[in-house]
Amino acid sequence: MAFPDDLNRHIEQIRTRLPHIKGEEATKQALVIPLLQLLGYDVFDPREVKPEFTSDFAAKRAGQLEKIDYAICQNNEPTLFVECKAHDQKLDDHTGQLARYFNAMPSVRVALLTNGVRLKLFTDLQQTNMMDPTPWLEIDLLNLNPVETDALRRLRKSEYAAEDIVSLAEEMVYYRSMASYVSEQFREPRESFVRHVASEVLPSTRLTKGLVDRLSPILKKAIQSAVLENVAKSFSTPRPDSAVENEPPSTSVPAESTEQPIEGSDGVITTEDELWCYEQISSWLRDTHPDAEIAFRDSKSYLTVHQNNLRKWFVRLNVQKAPFWVAFRHVTPEDMKLLAPGLPHAAPGAFGDSRVTLASVSDFPILRSAIIAAYDREAAPADDSKAADAAVGE
Repeated sequence: MAFPDDLNRHIEQIRTRLPHIKGEEATKQALVIPLLQLLGYDVFDPREVKPEFTSDFAAKRAGQLEKIDYAICQNNEPTLFVECKAHDQKLDDHTGQLARYFNAMPSVRVALLTNGVRLKLFTDLQQTNMMDPTPWLEIDLLNLNPVETDALRRLRKSEYAAEDIVSLAEEMVYYRSMASYVSEQFREPRESFVRHVASEVLPSTRLTKGLVDRLSPILKKAIQSAVLENVAKSFSTPRPDSAVENEPPSTSVPAESTEQPIEGSDGVITTEDELWCYEQISSWLRDTHPDAEIAFRDSKSYLTVHQNNLRKWFVRLNVQKAPFWVAFRHVTPEDMKLLAPGLPHAAPGAFGDSRVTLASVSDFPILRSAIIAAYDREAAPADDSKAADAAVGE
């Protein structure tokens, strides 16, 4: 069963169990241990999951040694700490003990504070081996989005790598900060930002306070105009053929496929770049979903990658003619800002739920997380009639 399916089933268990849970121990038994099992950890193997973890440096509080609820271990060495609280407790005031253990254990780069419903993930971006005072991600399991699902996937035993988690955390923190800054400049440019832009476009002009004040509204209009112009250009991109029936038969590419372009009987050519992108998708899904079965169908406008049925497509891509683009099903533009920060967005139109442009085919690996999220959401149970309607509209 796919990870999103297992996660959805766990979330339903949370909803049904919450009214019957009282206290921290009950929360751990009913909510936290099942979550660890969902992530692939053997909670009954103390070499892998150490409950009530203590160490030589543990401090005494109220006459008892401080303990961490669970230490997830690799090669008998802690790599992830999990601290639990009762499901009805707020997590804001419970980072102290977790930070003390984190800071004293160099092998641990990731920490999780949870009450079984809400999760706070910490790492050490500000100073190595010193837990950041604020989490890099907060998750409400009862209000989950695809970006958070992907982050949880990275915590699974089969995928867990502390350095990858730290890298993801860094990207998300930087993205949020930059997005907030850019949005602020879009609404009301700061004087420092106006001066920076002015110094680039008017390098020989002395920037007095009066001139900067005059340039500020002009820059604001220029930003808005540039955004609208790019949106308008995206609408001018040729729309895909609407009839699924006009596309050639589905073709599965074997691992040993040729690198030469493949020409179908109707003149549709599957290029080397398209095959390379498809092989990248196949490789990523083999890593995360060993039983995944996918295929592609090529047309003159784009290549469609789907699951065992053409109606269950999840990615479309055009890497034959600039502007190159990749479109996703079930992944929103907001999701893409976190899954693939920095890539320009285009209006999805009839191509999918979101679409990004690529400067070069070599940028395609940036989309790994987004493609896996699209695959997972397409694999999740859905209303057959809605799926059929969506397919007819393609």
